[in-house]
Amino acid sequence: KEGDKLTVEANSQTAVYTRTAEGKWTCGNASFTKEKLGMVATNGVSFTFGQYEITEDQTTESKYREADYMTGTGSLDVVTISGSLTHQHTDMVINITEGKGWNDMFETAMADAAIGFDIAAGGSHTVKTYHKGATFRAILPPNSVPTGKDITLGTLTLGNGNGTPQALRGKTATIIYTNNNGLTAIGKRLTLTVELDALLNLTITGITVKDFTGKDVS
Repeated sequence: KEGDKLTVEANSQTAVYTRTAEGKWTCGNASFTKEKLGMVATNGVSFTFGQYEITEDQTTESKYREADYMTGTGSLDVVTISGSLTHQHTDMVINITEGKGWNDMFETAMADAAIGFDIAAGGSHTVKTYHKGATFRAILPPNSVPTGKDITLGTLTLGNGNGTPQALRGKTATIIYTNNNGLTAIGKRLTLTVELDALLNLTITGITVKDFTGKDVS
């Protein structure tokens, strides 16, 4: 998106490219051109987007995107870069579905809810997720995804607004799952489908693992 930053390295020289409103990558470094760098091998340019470290606050779309970490290779033609980026992190997604007892207040309750993932790797962290409707997500380094049997993935917290049933305002529910099967592979999207009833009982009804599709650089 406009304003994104891409770190580009060629022949031991580094420059930062910025995504423009026209959908192009531009570099203000006059020294980072094929003429100045000399011979650059095919696919001899490396790309890095985002950061490897855990981003604890992913509550907005921009913060969620900035939590991503992608690397790749490509080419340099004068000042124009091209190539591809591959995700190195895991996209953790929770889809909450409606169980019994919500009396037409499920959608408004989810709009005011929040989920925090409990991460122990590298110290104790609570990663606040980005969400639209009843879908909550965060991008995590693969070694930060909780693994094991019947372990806590995170906590759902309902809001205090009028869209949440009065008796449930501010209440929490713990999300417990089992991940013993290598579901934290690099560059994957792990999606949990979880049914929630108005007694705040959570039931995992599905787990899928798909590719976290990378991006072309052009």
